[in-house]
Amino acid sequence: MRALIRNRCFRFAPDRFAWARPMVVLLLLLGPIAPGLRAQDSTTSSAQEGLRWGRMTAHSEVEFGWRQLFLGGNRDLYRSHVNLDEGLRLLGLSFISRYPENTGPLFDVLTYSMASWGGDPHNTASLRVEKRGLYRFDFGYSRIVYYNFLPTFANPLLGRGELLGQHSMDAARRRSEYRLTLFPDATFRIHFGYERDAQSGRAFTTFPIGLDEFVLLDPPRTTTNEYHVGVDVQLGRLRVMVEQGFRAFKNDIHTTQPEGTINLGNSRNPANPTSANPQQILLQTFARDSGIRGLVPTTRVGLQGHMHRTLMLSGRFAYSDSDLDVTRQERAIGNLFDLSVLRYVTAQTSASLAQASRPTAIADASVNYRPHRRITITNTAQFHHFTIAGDVRTRTEQQLGADLRGAIPPPLTRLVVESLQARTSVDSFFNRFEGAVELTPRLVLRAGHRFTHRRVTLWRPEMTEREESELNAHAVLAGLSLRLSPAFRLFSELEHGSSDRVFTRVTPSRFTRLRARAHYRPTPALTLSLQLLVTDSRNPNPLVDNVRRNRGLTLTTLWTPGERLALSLSYTRTDITSTILFLHPRLRTIETSRYVADDNFVDGDLTIAPLRHLRLALGYSLVNAQGTLPLNFHRPRGMIAYTFPRRFTWSIGWHWYGYNQKGFALEDYRAHTVTSSLRIAF
Repeated sequence: MRALIRNRCFRFAPDRFAWARPMVVLLLLLGPIAPGLRAQDSTTSSAQEGLRWGRMTAHSEVEFGWRQLFLGGNRDLYRSHVNLDEGLRLLGLSFISRYPENTGPLFDVLTYSMASWGGDPHNTASLRVEKRGLYRFDFGYSRIVYYNFLPTFANPLLGRGELLGQHSMDAARRRSEYRLTLFPDATFRIHFGYERDAQSGRAFTTFPIGLDEFVLLDPPRTTTNEYHVGVDVQLGRLRVMVEQGFRAFKNDIHTTQPEGTINLGNSRNPANPTSANPQQILLQTFARDSGIRGLVPTTRVGLQGHMHRTLMLSGRFAYSDSDLDVTRQERAIGNLFDLSVLRYVTAQTSASLAQASRPTAIADASVNYRPHRRITITNTAQFHHFTIAGDVRTRTEQQLGADLRGAIPPPLTRLVVESLQARTSVDSFFNRFEGAVELTPRLVLRAGHRFTHRRVTLWRPEMTEREESELNAHAVLAGLSLRLSPAFRLFSELEHGSSDRVFTRVTPSRFTRLRARAHYRPTPALTLSLQLLVTDSRNPNPLVDNVRRNRGLTLTTLWTPGERLALSLSYTRTDITSTILFLHPRLRTIETSRYVADDNFVDGDLTIAPLRHLRLALGYSLVNAQGTLPLNFHRPRGMIAYTFPRRFTWSIGWHWYGYNQKGFALEDYRAHTVTSSLRIAF
C-alpha cells in the first residue's frame, strides 16, 4: 500500500510550456514599449468612445499575463492554502455593448466577463443579455478546485514518517446557472431557471474492520440538476411570488484498491499478538460501488407589501418532499479480523438497499409597524417541520478462517442479515419581538425578546412508544444607537439567553453576548472603526460541561487624503477558550478536551500614485496564533502599474507566502509569485 500512496499522491502536471516561459516573460516585461509608442501617436477619441458598429457601441478590456512561482517547503500544504501555479493566465476579460435609448433589434445591452482562466483554482464567467421591457437573460459559471492534503490531519502514521493525510482530496466543483426573466419591468413577470452543480476528482478514505484501517481510493463524483419556474405579480400594494422547483441529484462513488496491491493497513502488528495463532492483518482486494439517487420537488410562495404607510407585511411558505434511494455493493478479500465473532475473515461480500424520505414545511411571517415616527415595532415568527423516515437492509456473507486458538471450527461461512427502520420528526417554532424608540435624533434605544421551541420525536419498530424531547429557550435583547456628532456613531447590543435542557453537546444552555461597533470620521479623508465581541456560554450538563469564552476586537483605519494616496490598516485580536468532556475511545474514561485560540491578525495596504499614470501598491498581512495550533503566516506583497494613454496598462506584482507551524516543520513552506500582466482597453 505504501507504493500505492507514493504513486497516487497528488502532484502538479509537468510544465508543458517550459519552452515558452522565457519568451512570454520577456514579452510582458518589455511589452509596454510598443503600446506606449502606439498610444502616443493616437490622437483620436475612439478609445474613449469605444468601438462602433452601426448604432451599437462596444467597450472591452482584456488582461493577460504570466505568473512565475518559486516554492520551497511543503508543496501539498501550499496547494491546500494558496494553490496558485505558474504559467500563462487570462486574468480578466470584460465586454459590454449597448444600443442608444434601448433601440436594439434583438438586445439593448449585452455584458460578458471572465476572470482567472488558464490554470487558477477559481474561474468565473458571466453573461447578461437584456431587451428593455421584454426579457433579461443571465448566465453564470464558476469552477473551484478543492485541494486538501494536510500531512498532520487524519494521519495515524505520521510518527513513522508517512505524510499522507488519509482523507485527502483533490476535486473540482463546476457550477453553472441560467435564468430567463420575461417582462422584467412589468407588474407580471415570469422567470425560468436551471442550475447544474458537478464535482469530480480524486480522494482517499479509510475502510475500518476489526482491529485495523486500510487506506483506499475514493474519488467523488456528484451531480445536481435543478429546474424552477415562477411568477411575480404586483397586486396593488402587495407583491406575490410563486415558484415551483425540482432538484435531482446523484452520487456515484467507486471505492477501490488497485489489483495486485497488498495493503497492510495502519497497524503493522499481528492481530491479537498474545493469542495462540497471531496473524498479520492485510487486504488484498477491495471494491465498493455506492449509488445515491434523489429527487426534491419544492414549492415556494411569498408575499410582501406596504398595507399602510405605517404597516409592512412579508411572508413566505415553502414545502418540499424529498426521496432518496441508496444502493451499495462491497467485496473484500484478505486476512481480516471480525470482533463480533473473534475469527479471521478471508473474504467478505456485502450489499445494502436503503430508502428515505423527508417532507419539509417552512412558514414565516414578519410585521413592521410604526405607530409613531419615533417608534418602530417588529415581530418575526417562523415555523419549521420536517420528518425523516427511512429503512435500510444489509446482507453480509463472510468466509471464516481460524479463531484465536488457531483452529478452524465450523461454520466456515457466516451470513448476517440486518434491517433498520426509523422515523424522526422535528417541530420548531421561533419568534422574535423587538421595539425601537427614537428618544432624540441622536439616540435610539432597542429592546426585544426571542423565544425558541423544539420538539423531537423518535420512533423505531422495536419501541413500545415514541420517544419525545422538548426544548424551550428564551433570550432578552437590549441595544442602543448613539450619534454623538456627525462624525461619531456608536452601536451596541446585549443578549442573554437560557434553555431548559441540553439539546446537543455543543449547544449552550446559558449564554451572554455583547456586540459593539464604533465609527469615527473626524475628516473626510480619515475613518476609524472599532468592533467588539464578548461571548460567554456554558452547557452545565455533568456529562458535557461545555464552557466557552470568546473575546474579539477589530480596529480599522482608512486614510485617503487625495486621489494619489490611500492607506488602510486593520488589526484583529481573537481570544477563545473552550472545554468539553468526552469519553476516551480506548481507556473508556471521562477526559477533558481544551481548545485555545490566541490569535492576532494584522493587515495593511498603501497605494501611491507619484505620477499621473503610475501607481505603486505595498501591503503586508500577518497571522500570529499562540493557542492550540500555534503558527505564523506572513504575506507581504507589492505591485507597480503604469497606464499608457488611452488603451494600455502594464503591471507587475509580487506576493510572498511564508507559513510556519510551530512543532511541525514538515508543513512549513515559503513561496514567491511574480505576475506580469498587460491590460488592453478598446
